Amino acid sequence: MLKRIVVAILLCLTMFAPSGAFAQAEPRVVVPDYPGGAAFGGCYRVNTRLYGPYRLTFCLQQRGVYQVTGGGVTCNGRLDWRVSGRDINVQLRRTSCGNGVAWSADRMTCRPAGLLGGIIGFVVVPGIPNIGTLRCTYSPTVPQYRPVTFTARRYS
Repeated sequence: MLKRIVVAILLCLTMFAPSGAFAQAEPRVVVPDYPGGAAFGGCYRVNTRLYGPYRLTFCLQQRGVYQVTGGGVTCNGRLDWRVSGRDINVQLRRTSCGNGVAWSADRMTCRPAGLLGGIIGFVVVPGIPNIGTLRCTYSPTVPQYRPVTFTARRYS
């Protein structure tokens, strides 16, 4: 008789318990929300001037941004980025700099520079440090300017 009561109670518990209440819990891991992984997320400073007096910094984050300064202007714009194989493809959005000038909607293709990027490529593994240096090719949309290759170092 006791066995039937225990079976009845267990049956009732399983019928009225929330779905999956007795299933084994799945582990959950909180990770940064970057389109291509945490290894690339962060802000970078280009090591050389672009097209004369201009300095470029950019941040690869969920809502990417860039800043161009020099020549009497400061341009603060947005960018979109995604990882494709070994490349980080960056599309700058055209942005007004004030005083009747704007920065064009140019493109960059970047890869990790140095030994770390060559060994791990773009496999994001826990415990692997963030990528500190990128080697980028900047391709302007304005026809009279040629593509430029530079190094960008992480600063945050």
